[in-house]
Amino acid sequence: TTRQASPGPSSEPSMVARSPRSLAARSLCTRAILTVRDLLASKRSSAVKFVAADAPVVVAAQQLTNNRETALIVKDPSTRRVVGLLTQGDIVRCLASRLTAENMSLQTLPSEAAVGWDDEPADPALGMVSWDVPVSCIMTPTEKIVYLTPGDTIDEARDLLATCGKRHIPVLDGSSFLGVISPMTVLRCLSPAGGRSAKDAFVTTVMPRRGVPQTTQIDQPAEGEEAQQRLAITPAVCNLPHPHKGTAGEDAYLLGPQLVGVADGVGSWWEGGIDPAVYAQALMHASAGECAERARSGAEQRPRKVLEAAWRATRKARVLGSATICLVALHPSKPELIAANIGDSGFLLLRPAHTASPRLGTLGVAAQGAAPSSPEADGQARYSVAFRSPQQLRSFNAPFQLGLAPDSPEEGGDDRFETPQDAALVRVPIEEGDVVVLATDGLFDNVGEEEV
Repeated sequence: TTRQASPGPSSEPSMVARSPRSLAARSLCTRAILTVRDLLASKRSSAVKFVAADAPVVVAAQQLTNNRETALIVKDPSTRRVVGLLTQGDIVRCLASRLTAENMSLQTLPSEAAVGWDDEPADPALGMVSWDVPVSCIMTPTEKIVYLTPGDTIDEARDLLATCGKRHIPVLDGSSFLGVISPMTVLRCLSPAGGRSAKDAFVTTVMPRRGVPQTTQIDQPAEGEEAQQRLAITPAVCNLPHPHKGTAGEDAYLLGPQLVGVADGVGSWWEGGIDPAVYAQALMHASAGECAERARSGAEQRPRKVLEAAWRATRKARVLGSATICLVALHPSKPELIAANIGDSGFLLLRPAHTASPRLGTLGVAAQGAAPSSPEADGQARYSVAFRSPQQLRSFNAPFQLGLAPDSPEEGGDDRFETPQDAALVRVPIEEGDVVVLATDGLFDNVGEEEV
């Protein structure tokens, strides 16, 4: 393998030979200087794959399979303008929203029943999934797409994947799409063969790990053992509204034995004569009602499910306003915290410093520079940040939010607001003695982590 050396002031360009192994070592040691352009170059094919916005889902699924792709750029067939991004996950969610336990056959719905997966589900009486649903109904529209540029570094690409929680990010050069980056693209670029042939790599890496033993079983806890494995939440709350507001503030909270939550009403609703606290309170009341119903039926307290039910309840009641929201619960049988978050509310997981493991991000990657908490009298930090939940922002000071405006349609979506499908979902290991600080941006925007 060769590269052209940069010429000196009086030298001619020359070709410097480097072995594949030395290039692999260099790429690992200087990963920060690798760019998104390098990631695109490492892909099997550099051609950008498109699908028309009016194409049925089945055509998009076939195109993904035939091209061995996981995402497609969606274009307007008449103008060739890019209008969105379609991923395998979008297709799966479309299928799941239209399947019912009563009818497991594939049927074609009338065109008027074809709605996106983030809208109200189709009436089960109308049938099942429709392969004729146009791609435009289930894609991610351009206004919700985050993108990279060719000059961004590989670390910037990794950080963007972790922060926004997306698995596919397009690369944009001016007004041209160059391709789509995924976590697999990053891994392939960071894991070169190190001078081995493809056959050697397969023999030493894949073959020893291929094939699951036929005696493999699901590790189910014995009866009664599950309850012994459970941790318990000891909740407490503190609400400190801004002293100049003259009200109890726009925040609301939910304290339960298995699930806790916070919601932050968006203050700009005051300008329209709407109390922002009402929507936040309605979300928390609806969440509490759903928790009680799930407890009566023996269902698990899943934040995503509770969030979905609370959102639908507020829409049905036509509660006006909008809010960010974060719901956190314990896994029913594992030492894990599970959460669903919309916007810039969130949580910190604090761990006693003497047992603290490296801080984790949303991709489970140890972060650098973990800051311990303020020292005690003996100079030793009491807690360290083991995890921080991701925030979701449309732009500066414009977080993701659930909401309903006076002119919002009774059926279908409203582009001004998000839905529970947009929630950032988190699962993180926890230990006895951990402290979870769940709060709105009123805390995180004004109090540093060391102070917390």
